[in-house]
Amino acid sequence: MKNKSDEKLFQKLDEFDVEVPDFPMRKSRVERAGNWLFDSTRLPEFEFTERGMALTLFLPVFISVISAIPLIFL
Repeated sequence: MKNKSDEKLFQKLDEFDVEVPDFPMRKSRVERAGNWLFDSTRLPEFEFTERGMALTLFLPVFISVISAIPLIFL
């Protein structure tokens, strides 16, 4: 059952001729892999205690000293 407003709508829609381009509905494997690889991610947030922060700052220095010890005996 069509009322008067529906008839006006269909008349207006019939005035326009629209061509819908053909596009693939499914993405290629390369495009899906690229979307997965380059998808933005949220960085994890870490909360350090004073002890954890001191360890984080001291650890690279400690590793450098330990790795330099064999050079002393050359």
